[in-house]
Amino acid sequence: MVQDSSALAPFFNAHIAKNDRYSPDWGKRYRKLVDKIQAEKPNFSADTIRQIWYDRSNGISSLKQGGMSQFEFESAQKQLLALTRQIAKECSLDNYEQVIKRLLKLKADGVLNKVYWALCHRAFAAFYPQQITNVVNVSYFFSSYNYCNNHFQLGLPKEQGWFARNLDLKKALHRALGDEIDPIELNMSLWHLYNQVIEKKNDITTLGSDMTSSEEEQDEKVSTPQLPKNTILYGPPGTGKTYRTIALAVRACEPEAYLQQFGKDETEKRRELKKIYDRLIAEKRVRFITFHQSFGYEEFIEGLRAETTDDGNIRYEIKPGIFKQICEDAAFGHAGVQLKLDKALARLQGRLAEGENIILETQRGKPFQLTYKSQTTFGIFPSQSKKDDLDQGYNAYLKDIRLVYQNPKAEVHNPSYVRSIINYLVDQGEISLNPEEMPEKRQNYVLIIDEINRGNISKIFGELITLIETSKRAGEPEALSVMLPYSATSFSVPNNLYLIGTMNTADRSLTALDTALRRRFEFEAMLPDIDVLANTIVKGINLPRLLQTLNDRIQVLYDSEHTLGHAFFIPVVQAREDEELAFARLKRIMRNKVLPLLEEYFYNDWQKIRMVLGDNQKDEQLQFIREVKDQKQFADLFGMSGTNDLQEIGSRFLLADEDDDIWNNPLAWQQIYALRKGNGE
Repeated sequence: MVQDSSALAPFFNAHIAKNDRYSPDWGKRYRKLVDKIQAEKPNFSADTIRQIWYDRSNGISSLKQGGMSQFEFESAQKQLLALTRQIAKECSLDNYEQVIKRLLKLKADGVLNKVYWALCHRAFAAFYPQQITNVVNVSYFFSSYNYCNNHFQLGLPKEQGWFARNLDLKKALHRALGDEIDPIELNMSLWHLYNQVIEKKNDITTLGSDMTSSEEEQDEKVSTPQLPKNTILYGPPGTGKTYRTIALAVRACEPEAYLQQFGKDETEKRRELKKIYDRLIAEKRVRFITFHQSFGYEEFIEGLRAETTDDGNIRYEIKPGIFKQICEDAAFGHAGVQLKLDKALARLQGRLAEGENIILETQRGKPFQLTYKSQTTFGIFPSQSKKDDLDQGYNAYLKDIRLVYQNPKAEVHNPSYVRSIINYLVDQGEISLNPEEMPEKRQNYVLIIDEINRGNISKIFGELITLIETSKRAGEPEALSVMLPYSATSFSVPNNLYLIGTMNTADRSLTALDTALRRRFEFEAMLPDIDVLANTIVKGINLPRLLQTLNDRIQVLYDSEHTLGHAFFIPVVQAREDEELAFARLKRIMRNKVLPLLEEYFYNDWQKIRMVLGDNQKDEQLQFIREVKDQKQFADLFGMSGTNDLQEIGSRFLLADEDDDIWNNPLAWQQIYALRKGNGE
């Protein structure tokens, strides 16, 4: 149940009272290390450095995995001492970013094997318990942060990194609980909140009722919460779903590059993420598609496509759809190497299509002529053959060439010809078979499906709906594959492919979404966020209050799925330094975007639209939509004399013209949220 911040004190006081029962020794060890660090600063002993950076359990929190090896720690003691002194300088976002940069450099220089985010977080928690929690795992902390923010309506920002959210959460908690609250006890309670409330609420397996070592359950799971393989972002229009897909795609494909954006100015962060996203699009590691009512299996998986041959005949070929294509690319797993191969194949096809004569030999020395047959197929014409259909030639498919290039032992159609083509490209210097050029770890790929709820899921996915489940992906213990009906080839979904869908809840209710899809995707709500509009006041019009009031009324008159997103008003925020420009944008947005959307929501029920704008409570000269009653005109038309009948049909509504002075009157805007007060307070 959602409560306000007044419920924070009794809630956390109850948890603090349980700390001794949960883990009687934890608090003593926690306090001992904090006191030791403060006493030694800045000349830290070797034992203290070991406790901060190496010990799996140091009293602050424990990492069962993801820590340094003994050799790694001993080799880096000098650098870790300098890093510890850097942390000791101050508890600020700038200092945190400096520490992260040094960790990134230590990894790049080969001093450390990983960046060790959780160890860094644990070190900050040891130095600054007043400002930083000891929930060092990013996923666990974000869960605790969101729980407190939503459950107690704290109004904290949602688009920040681990460090900035720590500062905001601890400030809010100390403000509500009072400065006399023990920060160490409060931090322990935040961990118990996650372990005893949030984790159980989410049906995540807990480790039993023995909580005497609860701090030992904070494993490092890399550096960010694990991104689900299948995610759907849902929410009303204008809530930033498109931008969120960019961030998630970058996070899936380039996690370290994504983490480096933490703490940056929001504008700079957006710009850098978009640069990375554009590069991933160019590398074909990220692809974008929109579902619609006529979209089907043939476009998504594979189907027959008609092509006209050189002699004017029609030939039907099996063409892969976007999903099959990206699955094949993800299975290959190395975009740069594959792109080089694809370009080499395209150049070879181009030369053959122009009539170049190319004679190759199989590994047994048998010559054959290579020809262009189609965009997906080479023609093979051996000089000698035992088969009677030599005039038709044989086929060597590009997909088989890619497969053998990746795995020489792969079973394909006409393997000897396929390997001969690969060897020819190697001899020509087009590609290389040097294993060193193939990265050890496969790269991740992302398919973004916009408007996923608008497609017929059964028609589009067909028999493959089961294969997208995480546990059924290729490489997983329960992996499954199916035989595709057109190509009669085995197909599976690789485990390095991420699916990100978006759906507009105003277009179609979430409850109507295909059940098979609901079970296989995790859903992330994208709701209007007035914090994005914070401190934006134009001509005395408080933009956050304006949006909040409009949405509060829409929720009462309709539902929360049809509210207005903050993204509609971003152009106003961007122009707030120029008040005239910002006001002009606000007027245009209200007339050309918000009002048409309200008409659609309420099916041209102008009385309800007036209620959303507060016009039903304003003086007539401040109304954007005026109610005009002309009972005499209706009496003349319909011959009605009864006033009750005329009251029902004798009203019409007029939207103020674009050049009406009402749009330029700040008071009319202010009274949307501050009725009859005549100001923007």
